[in-house]
Amino acid sequence: MPLLIFTAIGSVLALLFIPKRISLLEIYTTSFFANFLATLSDMYLDVKLDYYGFFNKGLDWEYIVIFIFIYPAANFIVLNFYPYKKTFFKKATYILFCSIVTIIFEYISLKTEVFYYKEWKIWYSAICYPFIYTILILNLKFIRFLNKFNKIT
Repeated sequence: MPLLIFTAIGSVLALLFIPKRISLLEIYTTSFFANFLATLSDMYLDVKLDYYGFFNKGLDWEYIVIFIFIYPAANFIVLNFYPYKKTFFKKATYILFCSIVTIIFEYISLKTEVFYYKEWKIWYSAICYPFIYTILILNLKFIRFLNKFNKIT
């Protein structure tokens, strides 16, 4: 529980004090998408297939803290610092760096019993995170496209 509280407080502070490179509307819409993606994967991999879970089997109230604070803050941090106008190598390095940081956080979550594995392995996560972060970045680009398209019409 201390890890969850510390992370939730850190997430709120990050959202408040990190200089914004993306708009509030982009933060809002991409956070909803990130939560949708997380809920979809957690619903199948946790609830239906029982590969992993948070705290105890089934739905926990503590998960709401992760859902409301941690997922949106992580989404914001990744998208806010993404090197949009840099080379492919720098973009790929950034995604790899974010994936490694997330793997470390997942490992700490395992050791503090915030998260547990049944059939899941940490290397599955290592394979998934670069794709997840790429999807989040593509979603932001799509939102920006829609916003430009909306201004034209």
